[in-house]
Amino acid sequence: MQRRVLVIGLDGAAAGCVFAQMAEYLPNLYGLAQAGSFGVLRSCEPPITVPAWACMLSGKDPGQLGIYGFRHRHGPGYEDRGFVHARLLPGEMLWHWAGSRGWRTVLLGVPPSYPPPEIEGAVVSCLLTPEGASTVTYPPSLGKMLAEVAPDYRFDLAGFRLVDDAVLFREAAAALRARFRLARELARRQPWDLFVMTDIGADRVQHGLWDAGDGCRGGHAVRSYYQLVDEEIGRWLAELPDGVCIWIVSDHGAQPSRGGFHLNEWLRQHGWLRLQEDVFETQSLRSDMVDWSRTVAWGEGGYVGRIYLNIRGRQPRGVLSPQDASRVLEELRDALACGVAAGAGEHVPVAAYQPEQLYRELRGFPPDLFIYVGGLRWRVFGGVGSGQLFSAGNDLGRDRANHHPDGIYICWDPVAPARGPSDPLPITSVHACLQAQLAGERQVLGA
Repeated sequence: MQRRVLVIGLDGAAAGCVFAQMAEYLPNLYGLAQAGSFGVLRSCEPPITVPAWACMLSGKDPGQLGIYGFRHRHGPGYEDRGFVHARLLPGEMLWHWAGSRGWRTVLLGVPPSYPPPEIEGAVVSCLLTPEGASTVTYPPSLGKMLAEVAPDYRFDLAGFRLVDDAVLFREAAAALRARFRLARELARRQPWDLFVMTDIGADRVQHGLWDAGDGCRGGHAVRSYYQLVDEEIGRWLAELPDGVCIWIVSDHGAQPSRGGFHLNEWLRQHGWLRLQEDVFETQSLRSDMVDWSRTVAWGEGGYVGRIYLNIRGRQPRGVLSPQDASRVLEELRDALACGVAAGAGEHVPVAAYQPEQLYRELRGFPPDLFIYVGGLRWRVFGGVGSGQLFSAGNDLGRDRANHHPDGIYICWDPVAPARGPSDPLPITSVHACLQAQLAGERQVLGA
Protein backbone atom coordinates (compact mmCIF):
# COMPACT_ATOMS: atom_id res chain seq x y z
CA MET A 1 0.00 0.00 0.00
CA GLN A 2 1.48 3.31 -1.12
CA ARG A 3 2.32 5.80 1.66
CA ARG A 4 3.19 9.50 1.95
CA VAL A 5 6.68 10.67 2.86
CA LEU A 6 7.84 14.06 4.14
CA VAL A 7 11.55 14.93 3.97
CA ILE A 8 12.75 18.02 5.84
CA GLY A 9 16.32 18.89 4.87
CA LEU A 10 18.47 21.05 7.13
CA ASP A 11 21.43 22.11 5.06
CA GLY A 12 24.68 21.60 6.98
CA ALA A 13 23.05 20.36 10.20
CA ALA A 14 25.93 18.86 12.17
CA ALA A 15 25.59 15.51 13.91
CA GLY A 16 27.54 16.70 16.94
CA CYS A 17 25.44 19.82 17.37
CA VAL A 18 22.03 18.24 16.86
CA PHE A 19 22.44 14.96 18.69
CA ALA A 20 24.29 16.54 21.63
CA GLN A 21 21.45 18.90 22.40
CA MET A 22 18.26 17.12 21.28
CA ALA A 23 17.06 16.02 24.70
CA GLU A 24 17.62 19.43 26.29
CA TYR A 25 16.83 21.97 23.58
CA LEU A 26 15.16 20.22 20.64
CA PRO A 27 12.09 18.39 21.94
CA ASN A 28 10.45 17.75 18.57
CA LEU A 29 13.56 16.26 16.99
CA TYR A 30 14.14 14.28 20.18
CA GLY A 31 10.62 12.85 20.07
CA LEU A 32 11.00 11.76 16.44
CA ALA A 33 14.40 10.24 17.11
CA GLN A 34 13.26 8.29 20.15
CA ALA A 35 10.18 6.98 18.34
CA GLY A 36 12.14 6.04 15.22
CA SER A 37 15.76 5.74 14.13
CA PHE A 38 18.55 8.27 13.98
CA GLY A 39 22.23 8.45 13.26
CA VAL A 40 24.98 9.93 11.16
CA LEU A 41 24.24 10.47 7.49
CA ARG A 42 27.58 10.16 5.72
CA SER A 43 27.84 12.73 2.96
CA CYS A 44 29.25 12.27 -0.53
CA GLU A 45 32.77 13.13 -1.65
CA PRO A 46 33.28 16.01 -1.63
CA PRO A 47 30.72 16.89 1.10
CA ILE A 48 29.25 19.91 -0.65
CA THR A 49 25.62 21.05 -0.78
CA VAL A 50 24.65 20.74 -4.45
CA PRO A 51 26.07 17.30 -5.25
CA ALA A 52 25.07 15.97 -1.81
CA TRP A 53 21.34 16.69 -2.21
CA ALA A 54 21.44 15.34 -5.76
CA CYS A 55 23.12 12.15 -4.50
CA MET A 56 20.54 11.71 -1.76
CA LEU A 57 17.62 11.96 -4.17
CA SER A 58 19.10 9.92 -7.00
CA GLY A 59 21.07 7.15 -5.27
CA LYS A 60 24.04 8.08 -7.48
CA ASP A 61 27.45 9.41 -6.49
CA PRO A 62 28.90 12.67 -7.90
CA GLY A 63 30.89 10.78 -10.52
CA GLN A 64 27.77 9.11 -11.86
CA LEU A 65 25.97 12.47 -11.86
CA GLY A 66 28.92 14.44 -13.26
CA ILE A 67 28.28 17.08 -10.57
CA TYR A 68 31.22 17.80 -8.27
CA GLY A 69 30.36 21.10 -6.57
CA PHE A 70 28.46 24.37 -6.96
CA ARG A 71 30.49 25.22 -10.04
CA HIS A 72 30.37 22.93 -13.02
CA ARG A 73 32.92 22.35 -15.76
CA HIS A 74 31.15 21.78 -19.05
CA GLY A 75 34.27 21.35 -21.16
CA PRO A 76 38.07 21.05 -21.04
CA GLY A 77 38.72 24.75 -21.66
CA TYR A 78 40.14 26.95 -18.94
CA GLU A 79 36.98 29.07 -18.78
CA ASP A 80 34.46 26.29 -19.48
CA ARG A 81 32.62 26.55 -16.19
CA GLY A 82 29.44 27.90 -14.65
CA PHE A 83 26.99 27.16 -11.87
CA VAL A 84 25.21 23.83 -11.63
CA HIS A 85 21.62 23.88 -12.85
CA ALA A 86 18.68 21.48 -12.74
CA ARG A 87 19.01 20.46 -16.39
CA LEU A 88 22.20 18.58 -15.49
CA LEU A 89 20.26 16.09 -13.39
CA PRO A 90 19.54 12.64 -14.84
CA GLY A 91 16.05 11.36 -15.55
CA GLU A 92 16.27 8.90 -12.64
CA MET A 93 15.68 11.33 -9.78
CA LEU A 94 13.30 10.23 -7.05
CA TRP A 95 10.52 12.50 -8.34
CA HIS A 96 10.78 10.93 -11.80
CA TRP A 97 10.38 7.50 -10.25
CA ALA A 98 7.40 8.69 -8.19
CA GLY A 99 5.81 10.42 -11.18
CA SER A 100 6.06 7.28 -13.30
CA ARG A 101 3.79 5.63 -10.73
CA GLY A 102 1.28 8.46 -10.73
CA TRP A 103 2.51 9.93 -7.44
CA ARG A 104 2.95 13.65 -6.96
CA THR A 105 6.03 15.37 -5.54
CA VAL A 106 6.46 18.83 -4.04
CA LEU A 107 10.02 20.23 -4.04
CA LEU A 108 10.78 23.35 -2.03
CA GLY A 109 14.30 24.79 -2.16
CA VAL A 110 15.97 21.47 -3.04
CA PRO A 111 19.30 22.00 -4.87
CA PRO A 112 19.66 21.96 -7.77
CA SER A 113 16.14 22.96 -8.83
CA TYR A 114 16.78 26.07 -10.89
CA PRO A 115 15.39 26.40 -13.43
CA PRO A 116 12.37 24.64 -11.90
CA PRO A 117 12.03 21.21 -13.52
CA GLU A 118 8.70 20.15 -14.97
CA ILE A 119 7.62 17.31 -12.72
CA GLU A 120 4.46 15.49 -11.69
CA GLY A 121 3.80 17.93 -8.87
CA ALA A 122 5.08 21.36 -7.85
CA VAL A 123 8.48 23.05 -7.47
CA VAL A 124 9.78 26.19 -5.77
CA SER A 125 13.35 26.84 -6.86
CA CYS A 126 16.51 26.67 -4.72
CA LEU A 127 19.48 28.76 -3.54
CA LEU A 128 20.95 28.69 -7.07
CA THR A 129 18.13 30.96 -8.28
CA PRO A 130 19.69 34.13 -9.74
CA GLU A 131 18.48 37.46 -8.48
CA GLY A 132 15.60 38.74 -10.57
CA ALA A 133 14.80 35.36 -12.14
CA SER A 134 11.42 35.52 -13.88
CA THR A 135 10.37 31.89 -13.38
CA VAL A 136 11.03 30.40 -9.96
CA THR A 137 8.18 27.88 -9.67
CA TYR A 138 6.65 25.01 -11.57
CA PRO A 139 4.02 25.38 -12.66
CA PRO A 140 4.68 29.11 -13.22
CA SER A 141 1.22 29.89 -11.83
CA LEU A 142 2.49 28.75 -8.43
CA GLY A 143 4.44 32.01 -8.28
CA LYS A 144 1.22 33.81 -7.37
CA MET A 145 0.85 31.64 -4.27
CA LEU A 146 4.50 32.23 -3.36
CA ALA A 147 3.99 35.98 -3.46
CA GLU A 148 0.76 35.71 -1.51
CA VAL A 149 1.85 33.35 1.28
CA ALA A 150 5.51 34.27 1.64
CA PRO A 151 6.28 37.69 0.11
CA ASP A 152 9.37 37.73 2.35
CA TYR A 153 10.62 34.38 0.99
CA ARG A 154 14.36 34.21 0.31
CA PHE A 155 16.08 31.60 -1.83
CA ASP A 156 19.38 32.19 0.00
CA LEU A 157 20.93 34.58 2.51
CA ALA A 158 23.01 36.73 0.21
CA GLY A 159 26.04 38.30 1.85
CA PHE A 160 25.95 35.99 4.86
CA ARG A 161 29.76 36.24 5.14
CA LEU A 162 29.67 40.04 5.08
CA VAL A 163 26.80 41.24 7.31
CA ASP A 164 27.34 41.53 11.05
CA ASP A 165 26.34 38.77 13.45
CA ALA A 166 23.06 40.21 14.66
CA VAL A 167 21.86 40.96 11.13
CA LEU A 168 22.74 37.46 9.91
CA PHE A 169 20.83 35.77 12.72
CA ARG A 170 17.82 38.05 12.28
CA GLU A 171 17.70 37.48 8.52
CA ALA A 172 18.17 33.72 8.90
CA ALA A 173 15.34 33.51 11.44
CA ALA A 174 12.97 35.52 9.23
CA ALA A 175 13.84 33.41 6.19
CA LEU A 176 13.26 30.22 8.19
CA ARG A 177 9.78 31.31 9.24
CA ALA A 178 8.86 32.31 5.69
CA ARG A 179 10.12 29.01 4.28
CA PHE A 180 8.20 26.84 6.75
CA ARG A 181 5.11 29.01 6.37
CA LEU A 182 5.23 28.37 2.64
CA ALA A 183 5.96 24.66 3.17
CA ARG A 184 2.95 24.18 5.39
CA GLU A 185 0.69 26.04 2.97
CA LEU A 186 1.98 24.01 0.02
CA ALA A 187 1.29 20.84 1.98
CA ARG A 188 -2.27 22.00 2.58
CA ARG A 189 -3.06 23.18 -0.95
CA GLN A 190 -1.07 20.83 -3.17
CA PRO A 191 -1.80 17.12 -3.47
CA TRP A 192 1.39 15.22 -2.68
CA ASP A 193 2.77 11.81 -1.98
CA LEU A 194 6.39 12.94 -1.56
CA PHE A 195 7.26 16.33 -0.11
CA VAL A 196 10.92 17.39 0.04
CA MET A 197 12.00 20.75 1.40
CA THR A 198 15.36 22.13 2.49
CA ASP A 199 16.34 25.07 4.66
CA ILE A 200 19.70 26.71 3.93
CA GLY A 201 19.70 28.71 7.18
CA ALA A 202 21.56 26.25 9.42
CA ASP A 203 24.45 26.17 6.95
CA ARG A 204 24.63 29.97 6.71
CA VAL A 205 24.34 30.52 10.46
CA GLN A 206 27.11 28.03 11.16
CA HIS A 207 29.43 29.58 8.58
CA GLY A 208 28.83 33.01 10.04
CA LEU A 209 28.25 32.45 13.76
CA TRP A 210 29.97 29.22 14.84
CA ASP A 211 31.79 29.63 18.14
CA ALA A 212 34.86 27.38 18.16
CA GLY A 213 35.20 27.83 21.92
CA ASP A 214 31.82 26.25 22.64
CA GLY A 215 32.62 22.72 21.56
CA CYS A 216 30.17 20.64 19.57
CA ARG A 217 27.26 22.90 20.38
CA GLY A 218 28.59 25.43 17.91
CA GLY A 219 27.84 28.44 20.09
CA HIS A 220 24.75 30.11 21.50
CA ALA A 221 23.61 31.56 18.16
CA VAL A 222 23.81 28.21 16.41
CA ARG A 223 21.90 26.50 19.21
CA SER A 224 19.26 29.25 19.13
CA TYR A 225 18.80 28.76 15.40
CA TYR A 226 18.34 25.01 15.84
CA GLN A 227 15.73 25.75 18.50
CA LEU A 228 13.81 27.88 15.98
CA VAL A 229 14.05 25.02 13.47
CA ASP A 230 12.71 22.60 16.07
CA GLU A 231 9.77 24.90 16.81
CA GLU A 232 8.89 25.19 13.11
CA ILE A 233 9.09 21.41 12.68
CA GLY A 234 6.86 20.91 15.71
CA ARG A 235 4.29 23.32 14.31
CA TRP A 236 4.18 21.35 11.06
CA LEU A 237 4.07 17.94 12.74
CA ALA A 238 1.04 19.02 14.73
CA GLU A 239 -1.07 19.40 11.59
CA LEU A 240 0.20 16.46 9.53
CA PRO A 241 -2.30 13.66 8.93
CA ASP A 242 -1.67 10.25 10.45
CA GLY A 243 0.49 7.78 8.60
CA VAL A 244 3.05 10.16 7.04
CA CYS A 245 6.64 8.90 7.16
CA ILE A 246 9.00 11.66 8.29
CA TRP A 247 12.68 12.17 7.58
CA ILE A 248 14.92 14.91 8.96
CA VAL A 249 18.20 14.93 7.03
CA SER A 250 21.25 17.06 6.31
CA ASP A 251 23.55 16.99 3.32
CA HIS A 252 26.76 17.39 5.35
CA GLY A 253 27.88 18.52 8.78
CA ALA A 254 30.06 21.32 10.11
CA GLN A 255 33.19 21.90 12.15
CA PRO A 256 35.25 24.92 13.24
CA SER A 257 37.26 26.63 10.53
CA ARG A 258 40.96 27.38 10.90
CA GLY A 259 41.29 29.55 7.80
CA GLY A 260 42.42 28.87 4.26
CA PHE A 261 45.18 27.28 2.18
CA HIS A 262 46.41 29.10 -0.94
CA LEU A 263 46.56 26.19 -3.39
CA ASN A 264 47.77 28.11 -6.43
CA GLU A 265 50.50 29.80 -4.38
CA TRP A 266 51.68 26.32 -3.39
CA LEU A 267 51.63 25.18 -7.04
CA ARG A 268 53.62 28.30 -7.99
CA GLN A 269 56.24 27.64 -5.33
CA HIS A 270 56.76 24.14 -6.67
CA GLY A 271 56.94 25.26 -10.29
CA TRP A 272 53.81 23.50 -11.54
CA LEU A 273 51.97 26.79 -12.15
CA ARG A 274 53.63 29.67 -14.04
CA LEU A 275 52.25 33.18 -14.46
CA GLN A 276 52.85 35.62 -17.25
CA GLU A 277 54.24 38.06 -14.68
CA ASP A 278 54.61 38.24 -10.92
CA VAL A 279 51.57 39.20 -8.87
CA PHE A 280 52.03 40.93 -5.52
CA GLU A 281 48.44 41.52 -4.42
CA THR A 282 45.88 38.81 -3.79
CA GLN A 283 43.49 38.38 -6.69
CA SER A 284 41.51 35.70 -8.46
CA LEU A 285 43.42 33.57 -10.93
CA ARG A 286 42.32 34.38 -14.49
CA SER A 287 43.19 32.38 -17.56
CA ASP A 288 45.02 35.31 -19.17
CA MET A 289 47.35 35.56 -16.16
CA VAL A 290 48.74 32.05 -16.70
CA ASP A 291 51.68 31.16 -18.91
CA TRP A 292 50.09 28.00 -20.23
CA SER A 293 53.16 27.10 -22.27
CA ARG A 294 55.02 26.40 -19.01
CA THR A 295 52.13 25.41 -16.69
CA VAL A 296 51.65 21.76 -15.78
CA ALA A 297 48.83 22.15 -13.23
CA TRP A 298 46.52 24.77 -11.76
CA GLY A 299 43.98 24.79 -8.96
CA GLU A 300 40.52 25.98 -7.99
CA GLY A 301 39.33 26.71 -4.48
CA GLY A 302 36.33 26.01 -2.29
CA TYR A 303 35.74 23.89 0.79
CA VAL A 304 37.65 21.28 -1.18
CA GLY A 305 40.48 22.15 -3.55
CA ARG A 306 40.71 20.92 -7.12
CA ILE A 307 43.83 20.43 -9.22
CA TYR A 308 43.67 20.14 -13.00
CA LEU A 309 46.54 18.98 -15.19
CA ASN A 310 47.28 20.93 -18.35
CA ILE A 311 47.29 17.92 -20.66
CA ARG A 312 48.18 18.15 -24.34
CA GLY A 313 45.23 17.23 -26.52
CA ARG A 314 42.74 17.81 -23.67
CA GLN A 315 43.29 21.44 -22.69
CA PRO A 316 43.47 24.13 -25.41
CA ARG A 317 47.13 24.94 -24.63
CA GLY A 318 48.13 21.74 -22.89
CA VAL A 319 51.83 20.96 -22.46
CA LEU A 320 51.85 17.74 -20.45
CA SER A 321 51.83 14.56 -22.50
CA PRO A 322 49.09 12.08 -21.54
CA GLN A 323 51.81 9.50 -20.89
CA ASP A 324 53.35 11.73 -18.20
CA ALA A 325 50.07 12.56 -16.43
CA SER A 326 50.28 9.63 -14.00
CA ARG A 327 53.84 10.55 -13.04
CA VAL A 328 52.92 14.19 -12.34
CA LEU A 329 49.86 13.16 -10.31
CA GLU A 330 52.10 10.93 -8.21
CA GLU A 331 54.55 13.80 -7.69
CA LEU A 332 51.74 16.10 -6.62
CA ARG A 333 50.33 13.54 -4.22
CA ASP A 334 53.76 12.79 -2.73
CA ALA A 335 54.46 16.48 -2.17
CA LEU A 336 51.07 17.03 -0.49
CA ALA A 337 51.33 13.85 1.59
CA CYS A 338 54.21 15.39 3.51
CA GLY A 339 51.88 18.09 4.76
CA VAL A 340 52.26 21.82 4.22
CA ALA A 341 54.17 24.04 6.62
CA ALA A 342 51.82 26.50 8.32
CA GLY A 343 54.36 28.22 10.56
CA ALA A 344 55.39 27.72 14.18
CA GLY A 345 56.55 24.21 13.35
CA GLU A 346 53.08 23.06 12.30
CA HIS A 347 52.57 20.88 9.24
CA VAL A 348 48.96 20.70 8.07
CA PRO A 349 48.04 17.28 6.66
CA VAL A 350 46.66 17.26 3.13
CA ALA A 351 44.80 14.37 1.50
CA ALA A 352 44.68 14.13 -2.29
CA TYR A 353 42.21 11.85 -4.07
CA GLN A 354 41.91 10.95 -7.71
CA PRO A 355 38.28 10.77 -8.85
CA GLU A 356 38.77 7.11 -9.75
CA GLN A 357 39.33 6.40 -6.06
CA LEU A 358 36.02 7.95 -5.03
CA TYR A 359 33.44 7.10 -7.68
CA ARG A 360 31.98 4.10 -9.46
CA GLU A 361 32.15 5.86 -12.80
CA LEU A 362 33.13 9.28 -14.13
CA ARG A 363 30.92 11.64 -16.09
CA GLY A 364 31.57 15.19 -17.16
CA PHE A 365 34.86 16.92 -16.39
CA PRO A 366 36.06 16.11 -12.88
CA PRO A 367 39.34 17.52 -11.52
CA ASP A 368 42.43 15.35 -11.65
CA LEU A 369 42.81 15.62 -7.87
CA PHE A 370 40.52 16.60 -5.01
CA ILE A 371 42.42 18.28 -2.15
CA TYR A 372 41.23 18.04 1.48
CA VAL A 373 43.27 20.25 3.82
CA GLY A 374 43.51 19.46 7.51
CA GLY A 375 40.47 17.19 7.51
CA LEU A 376 38.43 19.96 5.81
CA ARG A 377 39.17 22.38 8.65
CA TRP A 378 40.89 24.65 6.14
CA ARG A 379 39.13 26.14 3.15
CA VAL A 380 41.09 26.17 -0.13
CA PHE A 381 41.72 29.51 -1.84
CA GLY A 382 42.17 29.64 -5.60
CA GLY A 383 43.65 33.11 -5.87
CA VAL A 384 47.26 34.19 -6.33
CA GLY A 385 49.46 36.98 -5.04
CA SER A 386 49.13 36.42 -1.30
CA GLY A 387 52.79 35.45 -0.93
CA GLN A 388 51.81 32.96 1.77
CA LEU A 389 50.33 29.49 1.95
CA PHE A 390 47.89 29.91 4.85
CA SER A 391 45.58 32.68 6.02
CA ALA A 392 43.53 32.85 9.19
CA GLY A 393 40.55 34.41 7.44
CA ASN A 394 38.50 33.63 4.35
CA ASP A 395 38.92 34.94 0.83
CA LEU A 396 35.16 35.63 0.57
CA GLY A 397 34.49 37.11 4.03
CA ARG A 398 34.24 35.64 7.50
CA ASP A 399 33.71 31.90 7.73
CA ARG A 400 33.79 30.36 11.19
CA ALA A 401 32.80 26.85 10.13
CA ASN A 402 33.81 24.46 7.38
CA HIS A 403 32.05 21.37 6.11
CA HIS A 404 32.26 17.95 7.74
CA PRO A 405 31.26 14.62 6.18
CA ASP A 406 28.88 13.70 9.02
CA GLY A 407 25.37 15.03 8.63
CA ILE A 408 22.26 13.70 10.34
CA TYR A 409 19.24 11.55 9.67
CA ILE A 410 16.17 10.98 11.79
CA CYS A 411 13.58 8.61 10.38
CA TRP A 412 10.14 8.09 11.88
CA ASP A 413 7.99 5.45 10.22
CA PRO A 414 4.53 5.07 11.78
CA VAL A 415 4.41 1.33 11.03
CA ALA A 416 7.98 0.47 12.05
CA PRO A 417 9.19 -0.16 15.62
CA ALA A 418 11.52 2.34 17.27
CA ARG A 419 15.17 1.47 16.78
CA GLY A 420 16.94 4.38 18.44
CA PRO A 421 20.54 5.10 17.42
CA SER A 422 21.50 3.32 14.20
CA ASP A 423 24.63 2.79 12.16
CA PRO A 424 25.91 5.54 9.86
CA LEU A 425 23.93 5.69 6.63
CA PRO A 426 25.56 6.56 3.27
CA ILE A 427 23.78 9.50 1.70
CA THR A 428 23.11 7.53 -1.50
CA SER A 429 21.13 4.95 0.51
CA VAL A 430 18.38 7.42 1.41
CA HIS A 431 16.99 7.19 -2.12
CA ALA A 432 16.21 3.46 -1.80
CA CYS A 433 14.76 3.93 1.69
CA LEU A 434 12.38 6.61 0.42
CA GLN A 435 11.35 4.47 -2.54
CA ALA A 436 10.55 1.60 -0.20
CA GLN A 437 8.43 3.76 2.10
CA LEU A 438 6.54 5.37 -0.78
CA ALA A 439 5.79 1.92 -2.19
CA GLY A 440 4.55 0.69 1.20
CA GLU A 441 7.41 -1.76 1.59
CA ARG A 442 9.52 -2.33 4.66
CA GLN A 443 12.52 -0.06 4.27
CA VAL A 444 15.83 -1.19 5.73
CA LEU A 445 18.21 1.58 6.76
CA GLY A 446 21.55 1.18 5.07
CA ALA A 447 20.24 -1.23 2.45
